[in-house]
Amino acid sequence: MVEEFEKYVNNYDLTKEKIILKKNHSIRVMNLCVKYAKKLGFNDEDISLAKVIGLLHDIGRFEQLKQYDSFEDEKTIDHASLGVKILFCDGLIEKFWNKKEDYELIEFAIKNHNKMKIEETTNERYLKFAKLIRDIDKMDIIYLLGYLSELDTKPSNDLINPKITNSIKNHELSNYKDIKNINDSIALKFAYTYDINYDECLEEFKQNLYYFYKQINFDERFKEIFETVNKYIDERIDKYVRN
Repeated sequence: MVEEFEKYVNNYDLTKEKIILKKNHSIRVMNLCVKYAKKLGFNDEDISLAKVIGLLHDIGRFEQLKQYDSFEDEKTIDHASLGVKILFCDGLIEKFWNKKEDYELIEFAIKNHNKMKIEETTNERYLKFAKLIRDIDKMDIIYLLGYLSELDTKPSNDLINPKITNSIKNHELSNYKDIKNINDSIALKFAYTYDINYDECLEEFKQNLYYFYKQINFDERFKEIFETVNKYIDERIDKYVRN
């Protein structure tokens, strides 16, 4: 599976740091999906499905970078939708998974991994995988920003958009449309907390979030935001442990 993925990525400019970043991100997400699928009690078949979804969730990023030299979906193209086209219209999925009865599920999970919220469905099996890839993707994004420092994330002198601050204080998801500057973008990463679906993912996400805060030198302007989400996580973990 990974060998086929590497063959695909090798079609792109490997001298670009962003290509390598997304390649490594995809492999880490794949491994984390396996780790947490096991924790969540997925059967062997579903663990394998989680693995392929993790590996391929960002497959559209490579073509996006080639065409637009940017990862900004709002200014270019939705990378999840592009990934779905590459996988299911161009037939790339056949190199990774041959059970066609699972294609609709894989498409649903990948298509919804980057949206503000998962599209409505009564199919609990689809939701199970969509929630997992969303959790793991966010977990690793915070990891690469914090532990790995793979992106240059330095606060600016700008004020944080009050809409984002207030949404975090109210334990609500923040909207990408409210981002006006780098500080808004940083603050919104803390709001990822409210979109972690599985309690089992919270502890590792919390650790990554701490190192993300450390990466921005514990900037005082983000202290209240950090403490708010940290308290929320602790309360959820405590409730999960007690139950």
